[in-house]
Amino acid sequence: MLKFIRKHIVFSVSMVVFLHLILLISLKFTAWPETSLWPYLMTKGWLPYRDIAIAHTPLMLVKLAIFYKIFGAGILQLKIFTWLLILFLDGIIFVIAKKLWNIKTASTAVSAFAFWQVLFDGNGLWFDLFMGGVAFVSFYFIQKKKYLLAGIFWALAFLSKQTAIWFLLPILFAAISGKRSTVKESIVKFALGVLPVISIFLLGIYLLRIFPDFWYWAVKFGIFILPNAQGQILLPDLKNLIVSAFPFLIFIPLILKTGRKNIHLLIWAVAGSLGAYPRFEYFHFQPAIPFLAIATAQFLNTFKKPDKLMRSFILIYLLGSLYLFGGFFMRNYKEGTRFYETNVSNVVTFVNYNTKVGDRIFVLNWWDNIYALTGTEPATKPWTPQLSWYMDIPGVQEKMIESLESDPPKLIIYNPYTISGLSSYVPQKVYDFVTENYRIRQRVDNLEILIKK
Repeated sequence: MLKFIRKHIVFSVSMVVFLHLILLISLKFTAWPETSLWPYLMTKGWLPYRDIAIAHTPLMLVKLAIFYKIFGAGILQLKIFTWLLILFLDGIIFVIAKKLWNIKTASTAVSAFAFWQVLFDGNGLWFDLFMGGVAFVSFYFIQKKKYLLAGIFWALAFLSKQTAIWFLLPILFAAISGKRSTVKESIVKFALGVLPVISIFLLGIYLLRIFPDFWYWAVKFGIFILPNAQGQILLPDLKNLIVSAFPFLIFIPLILKTGRKNIHLLIWAVAGSLGAYPRFEYFHFQPAIPFLAIATAQFLNTFKKPDKLMRSFILIYLLGSLYLFGGFFMRNYKEGTRFYETNVSNVVTFVNYNTKVGDRIFVLNWWDNIYALTGTEPATKPWTPQLSWYMDIPGVQEKMIESLESDPPKLIIYNPYTISGLSSYVPQKVYDFVTENYRIRQRVDNLEILIKK
């Protein structure tokens, strides 16, 4: 009988994972241009930080570059990499929840993860998604009191995105919550796990001679300048704040009922959510979703016979969750791929027909995935995002102009600047150079194709 039940649960979990994949395929996918361009350039020999201005730590990009090197760079390859990663996270959550709790909790947690992972704009690859999965493995080893292994995986998470620093809060909480005699030992073991990973990484970038560039972009700029840059801070309005906070209300009755038993899940979830500041986006909550999923499973296992008040909460929570998911589903069902709309596809087709291998182009005020999707390379090196917090750094625009002068691009893809929004920022020196030296050849949708005068 027990064997039959286990087989039934495994089958049910397999169906949940399959439905998770169907949802991902059916809903709008966000193909962030950076996840196409940065690893693509790395496959072409461009070094991160020296040749590409990147404000994030590079582990995910290295993995993606290897994938692109084998299978090529493109939207389909990006989708496959992303979906395989998400399904792998389904499996990791099931295995870890089963080891730490039981198979029932594990199967429920996977279902909850699939639900919330999609709702929090998880159908797209960004650093938070990748980093959150690695940090979750660190959580497992913390629960097993294996601080050395926890340190290794936390270091890998930090090398995936700097906001992994927030997970030091629950790790420290776990260390000091143990026996007094083991607190120092736990911290030392954790540090011994972190040290070799960080040391190997630093040695690698030193041998590549990009340590000063890494220090500037990923540390000085990425940690201390970028979060406070004008235009970078984006706080949620009341509606977005309520939507993002609502799923986490499950922690209130869970902790009131179980006390300290599950408070560690809340601390890990809060730490995983802190990456949503200062630039609020739902996908920044991805590192918190595994802990929300387990909390949901724990809640359902704890309140088997809820009283009237708890029944009311469950009903409101269930209806609210379905309402949020239903609205999200209707807005995103069969909506294609963000950053690969028809106008992007048309430009890609045009560039492919009007360039040959080795040609360089320049994309001005438009999506940078054009380079990767057309197999071309930027005419400016180093490559720098055309955003105010990058372009206003002294010397950046001058270097771009030097590149454009020394190695003129065959084509410039220009999207006219708008009145408001990120596309309204004009890098004046670069813009002046382009308008003085290039003219319109033709238009493709709303974009102008420029050639040298």
